[in-house]
Amino acid sequence: MKRTLSLTILAGALSLTCSCQPSTTAPKGGPDFGNGISSAPYTFCNPLDIVIGNERSYRGGEPVVLLYHDDYYLFVSHRKGYWYSSDFRDWTYVDAPAYPGGVVSVVILNDKMYGCSMNNRNVFKTDDPKSGKWEKVGELESDRYGDANMWADDDGRLYLYYGWSQIMPFMVVELDPTTFKVKRGPEICFFGDYKNHGFEARHNEDVIYSIFNGRRDYFPEEYPWIEGPWMTKHNGKYYLQYAAIGLELLTYSHGVYVADSPMGPFTYSEHNPLTYKTTGFQVGAGHGSTFHDKNGQLWTICMIPASYGGAGRGSELAIYPTAVDKDGVMHSNVAFGDYPQYYPGVRKDAVDNNYTGWKLLSYMKKAEVSSTLEGSSAVNAVDENFLTCWSATTGNPGEYYQLDFGDVAEICAIQLNWDHIGARTQGRGGFGGGFGGGTGQPGAAAAVPSKVKYQCFKVDVSKDGKEWTTIIDKSENYLDLHHDYNELAKPVKARYVKVINVYTHDEANFCIKDLRIFGNPKEGKSVKVKKFMAVRNPQDRREADLLWEPVKGADGYIVRYGIEKNKLYNSHIVYGGNTLHIRSLNTAPEYFYEIESFDSGLESNLDPTEVVNGLGVEIEIDKAGNRMAYGGTSSTRRIMLKQGAEEYEFDGIDAGRWTVRHSYGPVLWSGELTEADLIGQGVSLSDICLTELGAGTKVTGKLTMRVERGSSSGKIVLRMKYDD
Repeated sequence: MKRTLSLTILAGALSLTCSCQPSTTAPKGGPDFGNGISSAPYTFCNPLDIVIGNERSYRGGEPVVLLYHDDYYLFVSHRKGYWYSSDFRDWTYVDAPAYPGGVVSVVILNDKMYGCSMNNRNVFKTDDPKSGKWEKVGELESDRYGDANMWADDDGRLYLYYGWSQIMPFMVVELDPTTFKVKRGPEICFFGDYKNHGFEARHNEDVIYSIFNGRRDYFPEEYPWIEGPWMTKHNGKYYLQYAAIGLELLTYSHGVYVADSPMGPFTYSEHNPLTYKTTGFQVGAGHGSTFHDKNGQLWTICMIPASYGGAGRGSELAIYPTAVDKDGVMHSNVAFGDYPQYYPGVRKDAVDNNYTGWKLLSYMKKAEVSSTLEGSSAVNAVDENFLTCWSATTGNPGEYYQLDFGDVAEICAIQLNWDHIGARTQGRGGFGGGFGGGTGQPGAAAAVPSKVKYQCFKVDVSKDGKEWTTIIDKSENYLDLHHDYNELAKPVKARYVKVINVYTHDEANFCIKDLRIFGNPKEGKSVKVKKFMAVRNPQDRREADLLWEPVKGADGYIVRYGIEKNKLYNSHIVYGGNTLHIRSLNTAPEYFYEIESFDSGLESNLDPTEVVNGLGVEIEIDKAGNRMAYGGTSSTRRIMLKQGAEEYEFDGIDAGRWTVRHSYGPVLWSGELTEADLIGQGVSLSDICLTELGAGTKVTGKLTMRVERGSSSGKIVLRMKYDD
């Protein structure tokens, strides 16, 4: 059975100086369907989602992409099925009950597809993968082929690479292409070498979640893992790709060894890592595959970590343009790897020219919210950290998150990255997301087998905060998208962006990991930093520290580095600072560095430190007569004042003498509240100034108190009121 899947990725601009419209070398998007979203997007934004009809978003693990009969095929682990697409945008899912499943390997041999899975001897074949029909055609001689990768050379000879261990090497055998028995080998390809390869080293502070599910901690003595072999042949060279460490770390990544023969000997590429992304919203880049698109260009698809609902272990997908240079060095470009990029097949020289030039407008901008669940500050939704989120206190319609850019900007695309705090279930098997959807296209909705709604919302924009226009309307959304990326049919100019909840599935709160808004292609500037220091750690050459002179107005920096001046193939993105600690270096070579600033053309009107730390003041109240015990009593109630959520309530106030004070500090107010003050309707006391607020010699506002009546008791409401 086939079900249509729409895979979202948008169209964008070529360079920093062009408009939001696609460049002349990229196809133009389609018409607006009426919800403000492009019907034929040509760009995507990592991370990606996998959705199948109306099912929950699916785990994107150990991905394999092949080009067969002019269609792309996508396989992920633990699924009895796969997808195909003619353009890498719109995908059709195929149920395949006899397909191997598990951690799969698929190879094209003699114009047929063959598949097997890890630690399973059975080999299956199909010559019509769109039908979903596979037949068993043989057995391997061993069931110990961990993370197997069957691969066929141009001459029809068949090989199998395997390896998944902390201590065992990658191995290769040549198989008989008919019987699948071993003809030659096994031969050792290589071992892990974390003492010389920095990106292979494990650091406990990089752990996102434990693979041991709380049963034990990581031990300092543990070797890192190597896993996920994948062979790519390009220009007569053999590139054996491997993943380092594990999905549960920020540093999950790929490296390559190179050979002149499919069975080696293999030589380590000192330009490694191939894919390595530890900073930004999307992190991790391991255990995937490298494939040629229809233009013959290379791409690497990666498995990346995911976490939802405040916990959980999951995986999603990301793709990066890849190339082999004139000297045979394979490399990928992850510099703006989680910004809008063109789909495979759209751009020439994608490894150098795939970024649309759309800037991130939302980073650390001022937010207004309808409510805030304790511990989930509004700033979390603009901090470029996938492990944090802002959550409203409910999932009720009308809960909202609003950003103020501080000035009018041109918006080209919006990625809404949802969380689901408080949900009954966190996703299939505890896993979040994977590949695809987000266009809101009719083709996607037409495949819905049942009317199950997921996150429904609207996005309104305004230039002045008074007149609002809806630019995205997904009030009827039947796709479970964790990373809902929307390319606008036409650029929109606005200062304010407001995301309004319509419906939240699974009884979750309305919550956003990050609201990422892209645009302003003509604004901002990029400046090469001239003054910086790079110091290699003399005790550990895998590490280096960089410090540079800040660029005024910069939103962030791209730090590129490599072992040749003209081959700075590795990079980090840095927000909110001008230092970087690198731990991914190879011990043998020396390194060269380049630092370049970027900005959106908007002023950052939010102080990250102040927002994260709040005002650093706790307020306490008690019904304590004329004197209140220092530090409070067992009945004392406390609340921490934080900038961003400007009102705080103490409810259940009954008649008597109440005291409000700075916890462990001076009294701010003390007074008698009567039943007349507390029972009924309206406000009985208002605008009582508890203290002025300010910095240095400047008064910037005040902390006020009011008393509101209720049916059986009243409320004391504190407000942080600023002059601006």
